[in-house]
Amino acid sequence: MARLEYKYYIPFQFLDNLRRDVSPYLNYDLYTYRQPKREYTVRSIYLDSERLLTYHEKQDGIKQRNKYRIRGYNQQSDDSIVFLEIKRKDVEHISKDRAPLLYNNLEEFIVTKEVSLILNGTNDVTKQTACAQNFLYYYLRHNLKPAVIVTYEREAFECKFGSGLRMTFDKNIRTKITNTFTGLFSEEQMVPSLQKYFVLEVKFHRLLPAWLPSIMKKYDIARSSAPKYSMSIDAVYNNRFIKYSN
Repeated sequence: MARLEYKYYIPFQFLDNLRRDVSPYLNYDLYTYRQPKREYTVRSIYLDSERLLTYHEKQDGIKQRNKYRIRGYNQQSDDSIVFLEIKRKDVEHISKDRAPLLYNNLEEFIVTKEVSLILNGTNDVTKQTACAQNFLYYYLRHNLKPAVIVTYEREAFECKFGSGLRMTFDKNIRTKITNTFTGLFSEEQMVPSLQKYFVLEVKFHRLLPAWLPSIMKKYDIARSSAPKYSMSIDAVYNNRFIKYSN
């Protein structure tokens, strides 16, 4: 189901106070709560065409667009699972399809296109298989290649009252250029994508709770697009990327 997604750039100096202000309404989600530091590391390989189609669609304000990425979490192990993800945006609504596979099998999947490598996760297996097939379709259609690795630490919260609202604090956003599917878990040669700020994301259905705008007003914070992929492309190319014509 598609959800609304709002994003905000927040100065780091507000982090502790903001965490305190949302605590009457939100709890850490279970995955975050289980982490020793109440945060986890999100790692993504973003894919794009040679002419950076998805980057330029964002820059050009295209209302309906997709992003393609490989997503993993925390540190690498022998059985690390990653997800093929297609994130769809339609104006302000977002939806995401994902399919899990072992990171050790990722390159084999890309080369062989063997959908049987997809793991049987807790979600609908048919839906996960369809996601993998769609991922391969776009991979071939747009001749997608690894473009950048984007990594950050995340604190994730969920509504105490069952509204389905989810809030995340994404901190220390960093990136590096890549042209392979290896290195997702490496921290070498990373550069900051965003300094002095973190990104707050709110995902919700239908109505934003009244308490959130009042908190944002308290800190004089306005909504922003805050695209991690685009800001990372800008960071690695020093904001001087040549814009190709279509």
